[in-house]
Amino acid sequence: PSSPLSTMADGRRRILDAARTLFGRHGFDRTTVRDIAEVADVDKALVFYHFDTKEELFTTILQEYFDAHHDALHHAWQASGSLRERLHRVVDAYVDFIVEHHAWPRLIQQISSTRHSTFFPVVQQGFVPVIRWAEAALAEVTDDSGPRSAYHVYQTMAGAIVHHFTHAPIFAAIWDETPFSSHHLEERRAHLHWLVDTLLDALQTPQ
Repeated sequence: PSSPLSTMADGRRRILDAARTLFGRHGFDRTTVRDIAEVADVDKALVFYHFDTKEELFTTILQEYFDAHHDALHHAWQASGSLRERLHRVVDAYVDFIVEHHAWPRLIQQISSTRHSTFFPVVQQGFVPVIRWAEAALAEVTDDSGPRSAYHVYQTMAGAIVHHFTHAPIFAAIWDETPFSSHHLEERRAHLHWLVDTLLDALQTPQ
């Protein structure tokens, strides 16, 4: 039989899983604690046992996403290889992260577009380690400022990755594609590798 502690831990994880799904689908404001409890198959009181407020629950989910995001990029970057090879791995890790955490881009877009006063600072702070990593990783080929800066290179690469997952379902019918199939994702990875190569070739060419 399960111990009380393992049962409580399982309930907490089910609450987080349900909340992640519902927040990603409906947003923070349109998701209720009752909805989360029903999907998690737990009593509403258990939600408040683990999390004092719905805001605390949502913040916990955001922080888990950012920790997983930063760890994925960091581990991909740490392996040996040339700058080009490591950036290819980082791109693959970013794609894998969103495939596994498909609600993440939608949550970030919701907060960014509404500038929700409670969560906007959480998202800003969550991106700080990623931005600082990008500045350090790209320092040898980027300028301190201007169009060839790490800021713009990071924006271009991250935007090309995230855009696929937020807009591909809209374009799928137009281009007769299945944006999340294994074949299409591998095709997208190859395109992103090409984008990395094109950017690096341009950045390493003296002006």
